[in-house]
Amino acid sequence: MASSRVILALLLAAAAVMASSAQLDEKFYSNSCPSVEAVVRKEMVRALGAAPSLAGPLLRMHFHDCFVRGCDGSVLLDSAGNSTAEKDATPNQTLRGFGFVERVKAAVEKACPGTVSCADVLALMARDAVWLSKGPFWAVPLGRRDGRVSIANETDQLPPPTANFTELTQMFAAKNLDLKDLVVLSAGHTIGTSHCFSFTDRLYNFTGLDNAHDIDPTLELQYMARLRSKCTSLQDNTTLVEMDPGSFKTFDLGYFKNVAKRRGLFHSDGELLTNGFTRAYVQRHAGGGYKDEFFADFAASMVKMGGVEVLTGSQGEIRKKCNVRAMHLLPQYSLIVARNLPWLRSRLRRGARLGVETVCRLMSRELELLLFLLALRASGEVVAGSAEAAAAAAAWPALQVGFYHAKCPVAEDVVLGEMRMILEEDPTLAPSLLRMHYHDCFVQGCDGSIMLRSRSGKGERDATPNRSMRGYDAINRIKARLETVCPLTVSCADIIAMAARDAVYLSKGPWYDVETGRRDGDVSVAEYAENDLAPPDSNIVDVKTFFSVKSLNAKDIAVLFGCHSIGTSHCGAFQKRLYNFTGRMDQDPSLDAGYAAKLKKLCPPGHGHDHDHDGHGGAGGAAKVPMDPGSGFTFDLSYYRHVLATGGLFQSDGSLRDDPVTRGYVEKLANASSSEEYFADFAAAMVKMGRTDVLTGDLGAVRPTCDSLVD
Repeated sequence: MASSRVILALLLAAAAVMASSAQLDEKFYSNSCPSVEAVVRKEMVRALGAAPSLAGPLLRMHFHDCFVRGCDGSVLLDSAGNSTAEKDATPNQTLRGFGFVERVKAAVEKACPGTVSCADVLALMARDAVWLSKGPFWAVPLGRRDGRVSIANETDQLPPPTANFTELTQMFAAKNLDLKDLVVLSAGHTIGTSHCFSFTDRLYNFTGLDNAHDIDPTLELQYMARLRSKCTSLQDNTTLVEMDPGSFKTFDLGYFKNVAKRRGLFHSDGELLTNGFTRAYVQRHAGGGYKDEFFADFAASMVKMGGVEVLTGSQGEIRKKCNVRAMHLLPQYSLIVARNLPWLRSRLRRGARLGVETVCRLMSRELELLLFLLALRASGEVVAGSAEAAAAAAAWPALQVGFYHAKCPVAEDVVLGEMRMILEEDPTLAPSLLRMHYHDCFVQGCDGSIMLRSRSGKGERDATPNRSMRGYDAINRIKARLETVCPLTVSCADIIAMAARDAVYLSKGPWYDVETGRRDGDVSVAEYAENDLAPPDSNIVDVKTFFSVKSLNAKDIAVLFGCHSIGTSHCGAFQKRLYNFTGRMDQDPSLDAGYAAKLKKLCPPGHGHDHDHDGHGGAGGAAKVPMDPGSGFTFDLSYYRHVLATGGLFQSDGSLRDDPVTRGYVEKLANASSSEEYFADFAAAMVKMGRTDVLTGDLGAVRPTCDSLVD
């Protein structure tokens, strides 16, 4: 009886462990690989900058992975011997991007060897593919493990483009996805292309009559004629057609507009109009007025699909290369495993203290893996990859003080010398150059991308937050000087970081050692700047969100905001606080009345132009208001006294009083008699910010000129 209770207890414990292991977590790698999302995003930015058409295939690959054996990376495995894998099955023969997945995985392996699964890498890549195509961004729950089985015949679980509505609903229901998920995820067809053979039956052989008049009657005639002009026969296996004509590289509502007009490319698209619920959803979003709602729905459905039949905990494996099983060497050790079975059994019989979780794992299908690892240990074999992983991690280059000591020992002296002359000519450039480093780091990391010029006018420099930015010529001047001394050695990203430090120092602020070794990025997108930079009217919740994404905490916020001690702003950046704070022609009640009256004299209604700060000499002659009236262009503590007394110039400044950590720091510095502690804190926070998503080693490049043209 007692033994029965023990067994029951163990079974219940096993169920609890297995249930808990099945929970994915957005912060799964926060300790083991905190940089994983940054690494994936860098590679994605690089790839889609060169080949935007990859976005659709990568999104499709994640979908195909999840619908066959769950989201376990099995679609990435190569066929082996007589076993044909999923990737070689007919539905997957047109998938693209396998090589790029391997490249991203290799970058992740360099950062965190043997830690992140291919299934998670693919899920992150799919999210970034959507986001970089101007779609929604969402937090991806992580913790998937990679599967070891990939069978071509199982791809019959994938909804084909010829599916009718009944077939679609059944296939989605089998994965616990409902009608809303069906219509929402179908809109993934807003990006990407398709081969003609996926839909030419609608044009020439819809009912099997195989003649020119056998067309899908639900297809709009003009669209059908256009498709026929591109796909001239049922035998066309090479021509690619946009799934969402006119915006196939942009994630938007165009898909719904086309489907509502009976211009969906696939039969499965048109089938969404045959059901009341899905038809209503299509028609609602065809109008284009509910983009945010659709983006939220798509994010939710992607998270839901991303949890389909996942392997977690001790299930599956972590592959080093996504196309090869990690345990492919197992047969070589079968004799070792067999020799050690009696040893393991004897431990269990003697009641060895294995622990509940270990017992549960022994009860799982992972027994073979556990025995293999135990056998390797008992036989004196070394588990492959441990020393290799440590070596790779040690070899991966990091930023360091003195990076240029051997290659360009005068680099920092040259930058400081040029900065002295630049600020003697125009002292007002100091805050702009400090701000440039901040804006560079917060958009794609500290990679110098803010300096790039865009032929299309859609680079970071063209974004609203950067329209009043100055200092580009100063960085170009410093770069030109360095190129005469050390050609193609010092990156623009490092020049910006050093110039920011020197701007602070030459404004009577602290001197600190700048870590260098950054490489320059080659992608600059205005929309990233619009999305990643906290606007001046942010509340404290928004500010903390923007900073936390860059691994900066509440203290870092309070410290770095102190740079508002130098510089000016146009009225437009704060005028809402004066005249229309809540949309009722009212004033921000947190703003000191006397200070507000002074600001209203400087910025009468309608006087705002550029909606950003530090914009000296901006558009339309807009008034320039000091961000810290007490110090002009001196880096000191008066900013904190100003915020505490008046609420600061920007709403974001005033919001520092709304959080206990930031308020405590403001109060401490407002009453400090010395700037020594603050200067030390500021130096530390700048170094920390300067490490944000940097490119090092063989990532990125060293540009010969900082303002190169792109796109």
